[in-house]
This record gives sequence, structure tokens and C-alpha cells, in this order.
Amino acid sequence: MFRTVAIVCLTLVAQIGYAQEGVLARCGASKGTGYFFKDELVNPDGPEWADDGISKGKIVLVKLGDEWDIQFDDTAGSYGYREDGATVFPVGSSGSKLTIAAMHPNYSDIYTFNFAEGEVLWTSHKIGTATTKVAIYRAECAR
Repeated sequence: MFRTVAIVCLTLVAQIGYAQEGVLARCGASKGTGYFFKDELVNPDGPEWADDGISKGKIVLVKLGDEWDIQFDDTAGSYGYREDGATVFPVGSSGSKLTIAAMHPNYSDIYTFNFAEGEVLWTSHKIGTATTKVAIYRAECAR
């Protein structure tokens, strides 16, 4: 299924016309809100809404040829979605905004980069990780 979605999205990239290559965005710490599901080990008192974020995090959007990746630093360390086995592809663009998805059997993360305002807003849906949650975040990006 991921392969089919990736093929459709690569076709869309040609239609989107996003020709830039290399590092397209560098963003900093993310702040947001998450809904943490009840989990007997990690969140036995849940479910609950709580402030969430990555205070010393960074997000880097990269495009090399037809391949996309988002590399980042968080509490688990430094790595990229492709390195983690996720499929990374553009979902769409309009004006100065570009939406990129990272899909993995354990999570789905979607980023919308707003290049005109120097920001990224992203959602994270994690079900097969240590902490099961759905969250939305915002980070400032260098212009």
C-alpha cells in the first residue's frame, strides 16, 4: 500500500513542479499539544490531553532528486524518516506552502511547511511506539 501511495505522490510531484533540491528548510524546537492514550505501562492514568514538544529538537526538510526526507533531532537522538523505514512523499503544495507525509506501520507524521512565514506545522499519529498519541506541533524555520 505504501508503494502505491508513493507512486501516486511521485506523479503529483511532477504536477506540483517543486524543482528545488537539497536542504529546503531548517526548523527548530517544536511546541504543541498531544492526546496521550491510556497505556498500562506508560500512561496508566490516561487518556489525557497535555502540552507536548521537543524543546531542543530540529527538523530538516531534504529533497535529493525524486527522494524526500525529513531529518530531525528529538529525545531519541538524530535520524531521518527514510533511515527509520518510513515512506516520505509530498502530499501537495500551494503558493509558499508544501505538505510532506512520512508513513510507517507504527506512525504517520504530516508536515506543512509555510516558507513565507518561516514555520512548519505538523501532526504525529503514533500507535506502535513506546508512547501512543496523536499530537500537533509548530516550529519556527530559518528564512
